[in-house]
Amino acid sequence: MKKSPNISTFAAIFATISALPVPALADDGSDSDIIVTASIDDPAQGAAGGVRTLGAEDLQAASPVSLLESLALLPGIDAFEKGGPGGGSYLAIRGGEPNFTLVTINGVRVNDPMVSSGGGFDFSLIDASDATRVDVLSGPWSTAYGADALSGVVSLRLNEPGESRASMRAGIGSGGRWELGGSGTLTGGAGSLTFAASARDTGDLLEGSNNRGLSTMIAASPRVGNGASLDLFGYYARSEGSGGPEDSGGPELAVIRDLEKREREQIVLGATVAAELASSLTGQVRAGWSRSTLVSASPGIASGTLDGIPPIDSDSRFDRFEAVASLDWSPSPALALGVGGSLVQEDGTSDGVVDFGFPIPTAFSLSRTLPGLFATASLTLPRDIELRAGLRADFPENDKTRFTPRAGVMVPLGQSGLRLTASYAQGFKQPSLYALGFPLIANPDLLPERSRTLDAGVEWASPNKAWTASATAYRSVYRDLIDFDPELFTNVNRNKVTAKGIELAASGRTGPIRAIASLTWLDTQSADGAQLRFRPEWKGAAAVEWQASQMLSLRLDGRFTGSYFDSSVPTGFVRMPGFATFDAQAGLALGHGLEVRAALRNLADKTYSRTIGTPEPGRTVFVSLHGSL
Repeated sequence: MKKSPNISTFAAIFATISALPVPALADDGSDSDIIVTASIDDPAQGAAGGVRTLGAEDLQAASPVSLLESLALLPGIDAFEKGGPGGGSYLAIRGGEPNFTLVTINGVRVNDPMVSSGGGFDFSLIDASDATRVDVLSGPWSTAYGADALSGVVSLRLNEPGESRASMRAGIGSGGRWELGGSGTLTGGAGSLTFAASARDTGDLLEGSNNRGLSTMIAASPRVGNGASLDLFGYYARSEGSGGPEDSGGPELAVIRDLEKREREQIVLGATVAAELASSLTGQVRAGWSRSTLVSASPGIASGTLDGIPPIDSDSRFDRFEAVASLDWSPSPALALGVGGSLVQEDGTSDGVVDFGFPIPTAFSLSRTLPGLFATASLTLPRDIELRAGLRADFPENDKTRFTPRAGVMVPLGQSGLRLTASYAQGFKQPSLYALGFPLIANPDLLPERSRTLDAGVEWASPNKAWTASATAYRSVYRDLIDFDPELFTNVNRNKVTAKGIELAASGRTGPIRAIASLTWLDTQSADGAQLRFRPEWKGAAAVEWQASQMLSLRLDGRFTGSYFDSSVPTGFVRMPGFATFDAQAGLALGHGLEVRAALRNLADKTYSRTIGTPEPGRTVFVSLHGSL
């Protein structure tokens, strides 16, 4: 197999390229409902559909228990907590697996490849009230992000420096649920400094599933002068959860009634330096470090229709360091060119025991380095037609060079507000460290998982940009999917999954009324005929908010999900019925910066389950007090 280029080569690149532009990490502050973001400047992204944003007013509407609930407003996304707030997070884009979605916090990637899910992120670590913005990019984004962005990217933006301000919140609700939080920003001649902290407990909203957590964050943007900027970020979060083991059948069907205990910690550090190096030449260097730890104790699952799972204790730690550097040159208003390089270092250790009636140790430790190079170009033709392209080369250890191209076009249709978009992209994902190293099922010869997507669509914006709408059709193919083979009792590459779909979205504001809506059709097929879980053919969401007066605001959210397949050890595969739910919220301004909000969740007291044997909460209430200076 081909070896990676010497690391010193990439060290020289970083020393030579003293800055790189990373517009996807540095938001432009736009209020547009459809926004393009990425961790480096990928010119293909601006011509592609399927890139959308949710702001704080949608992320925090109806006091969500999990940030994943809010993401359901966007098309092409399936997001929920499996087995309730104490279970695991499920977030999939365009029919991919949850570990195909790259998650970043203020630009630092936080996926954990040491867990059995293969590289997802636990959203129980994030308080929904701390998120000020979420950008979702659909399709492969390896050209911009390197490995892991196989089906999409979810970029979380937490409280960031801005104007001087202070805020607090406190809330209590059904089942003993409570939340506390506060933040403050100081801005002056030396720059800006922001600090935030929060704590929460989901209480007994759901039988046998609970989560409590705390988080702190600090961000600074000191003024450095001379056409340069510096941004610093730090985040710490901890959560403790309990719930039924995944696929156990939940409180209704589980034979073993003991709960699985999970303790998770997350540390994130990031720094970005940007500068204008010369006329039409800009640059930026970004570095990020994250640590994920997970301690879990599972009681096991008794045999049913499927084979049981023995008790498992696990204690894992994963560290990732990433540095990205690039240069952007705009020799003319119509042409922009970019080059750069990246380096990712990953280290994971795990210690644990599987109880087969006698203990079997499962300790392992793995490290790997992934260097990469990229180049981008964009060209604006007459009539504002945009052509964009990017190419990236990554150099995995003991594997061949992986090339991931991306190309796109955008064609405005006169002054109608309409524009046509189309894009093609490829992506790849390295095997998780768990799949490569967990002693009982490890396979060090696994190949990277790959994807390619072709999409086309139409976007519309009203003359004043108050209303926007889009329609996108796509076809994605995922290859060399990693799966467990029970006959060989190891992980293998074998599956090919094809996903095609249509995504519709609209949002806007008229006077005191604001609305957002989405609709998704999805069709997935596995080459081996296997049933795929949590892929509803139809799903949709809508929300309407009315500012009834200066003091009173009202909001109604509705979501529906069509039927889909799920599986558990007691039952095997089962088609789950579809469901629809509604949430309502009212806000009353009291003056002096105080506001009371009341949320009524599951307004119709609907009885339904997202996973087999785990009913979702019925009608619940959450009341909170918010203050700001």
